[in-house]
Amino acid sequence: MVKEIAVKGNKVFSTAEVVSLSGLSSGLNIFKVNLKQAESKVGMHPMIKAVQIIRDFPATIIIDITEREQAALVYCTDSFAVISSDGYCLIKESSPGQTNLPIITGEELKSLAPGQKIPGEKLAVALDYLKAMPVNLRAAVSELNVSDLNNIRMYTMDKAEVRFGDKNRIMEKINLYQEVIRQKYDNKIQYIDISYKGSPVIKFVSDS
Repeated sequence: MVKEIAVKGNKVFSTAEVVSLSGLSSGLNIFKVNLKQAESKVGMHPMIKAVQIIRDFPATIIIDITEREQAALVYCTDSFAVISSDGYCLIKESSPGQTNLPIITGEELKSLAPGQKIPGEKLAVALDYLKAMPVNLRAAVSELNVSDLNNIRMYTMDKAEVRFGDKNRIMEKINLYQEVIRQKYDNKIQYIDISYKGSPVIKFVSDS
């Protein structure tokens, strides 16, 4: 008989929420519990990336989940879709002010429901750039514009523009950008151009 249902890997979800999704409860015959069915139920939630449920004898069931990470916002008709780092719509928000996530612009979605994979190369490239950034860099991103995949531009919270150019050499460009901001320039940066190989081009607000 099941006496305990343990949950591992949950950060956003509470233990009670995950157990509720599974449909499992204490008191069941541990040998007769349909683990595959319970996994399917938990895995239907768009915030769940992966789930594994096992028996831990004599009387425990363990639900081990991997949650999807919120990565960005994309405008979708009359709302904003919160999308995960692996490209799935998680939830809808009425306005961007409800989250601190960067907004991906240059590609408007006509319709997208929670749990659906986002379509199109532009959004995939935008996510590739965001995933390449460490947490502290992502937190400073206000907007990532992918209207032209040969002229990808990022805007930071302090209104600096970062010109990435195309979709190639993403990690190299992110590393160059990190080197620039480590300098902690006193002058406010207007833009950083790292679209070409070689040293970044930096223009300050005070430049003529």
